[in-house]
Amino acid sequence: MTRTTATPDNSGKKHTGRIEFIDLLRGWAVVVMIETHVFNATLASDLLSGSAFQYLKFINGLVAPSFLFASGLAYAVTTRRKAQEYLSLGKPLMSQLGRILTIALIGYLLHIPIFSARHLFTEATDEQWQSFFQVDVLQCIAVSLLLLQALLLALRSERRQYGAALLLSILAVAATPFVWEINFWSQIPWIFAGYMNGIKYSLFPLFPWMAFLFAGAVAGYLFTEAREKARSGAEPQAEKSALQSLVWTGGSLILAAFLLEHLFPAMRERPNYWSVSPAFFLLRLGIVMILCSALAHWTLLVPSSGKPVIRLFGRESLLIYVAHLLLLFGSFGSFKLTRKVGGTFGYTEASLLTLFFILLMFGSAFVWSNVKKTSPFWTRAATVSTIVVAAVSFLLGDG
Repeated sequence: MTRTTATPDNSGKKHTGRIEFIDLLRGWAVVVMIETHVFNATLASDLLSGSAFQYLKFINGLVAPSFLFASGLAYAVTTRRKAQEYLSLGKPLMSQLGRILTIALIGYLLHIPIFSARHLFTEATDEQWQSFFQVDVLQCIAVSLLLLQALLLALRSERRQYGAALLLSILAVAATPFVWEINFWSQIPWIFAGYMNGIKYSLFPLFPWMAFLFAGAVAGYLFTEAREKARSGAEPQAEKSALQSLVWTGGSLILAAFLLEHLFPAMRERPNYWSVSPAFFLLRLGIVMILCSALAHWTLLVPSSGKPVIRLFGRESLLIYVAHLLLLFGSFGSFKLTRKVGGTFGYTEASLLTLFFILLMFGSAFVWSNVKKTSPFWTRAATVSTIVVAAVSFLLGDG
């Protein structure tokens, strides 16, 4: 939820509301995320192994980096407004920590193996508990944000905070091939092991995924610095220059990725190359930076027609993430969609189901967004009711 204060520029206009291109980046990622999950869950196995799907898989592989990068951008923009309140350890910091921990909790609840307290603690196997402690994108986002918050509190300066974040990003990416050689599941508690690497269940461990979020935070800090200079009149073109720098930096990272591939060809022989290769990390980060800059320029050059739809997906990304996963992979009595159609669809059927999910999620996001705007009471009532029903079902139900 990234908002900016109303700040007059030298034209006398006021800038209010959210940073549009962050919502657009998230919105693009949400739409492609739905396609990714539907296609992976329903396409026939021969299509999943086909050459056409490999190209689609590369595009789909940009979804998580985009989410993480956008989360870092949003954090930096919000922190610029609230840094002193965070440093004073007041209510805004507690609210921020509460939001972050809620994201992590939702991530864990989506992987709960048996939705019944009685059966969970008596029947769940070690394998099921390890699967529960896997780290998905929500936990990765939450813990990465907590680390950024800790850096701010420890270093007492945004400049030092983001400098440290940049250094940690480089170290994390460089260390990833070595961290992935260690079986942490046999050495440390499972709840921590999942954050280190993906040799068992975790899809988005901190190594290297937190570096995408940290990179977004550094980019967000530089953008807010440039925007303030532009709006003060000190450097009128600073904001546009910052967006152009994203393109040049992204292009440089892509070039560096190809150079690393040439210098270390043996890395490609590793079975977990796509997860641990620094070159592949730089390639994806470079593409996401260029995409982010392109969306930012779109907001400046093109009228808003068409953009509100994508912005809505970006603003309600958490709702859509949870809802579409529950509908696609959840069980409703004896019915489970992936059990019914999993591995049976061609591209046409999968595309139609993707369109259905996109329309359904848009309708849900539209209704929820309007409820939040027009009725805070019903927003709180719906939220509390959902929590109470889920808690009662977990404590008293049979799973």
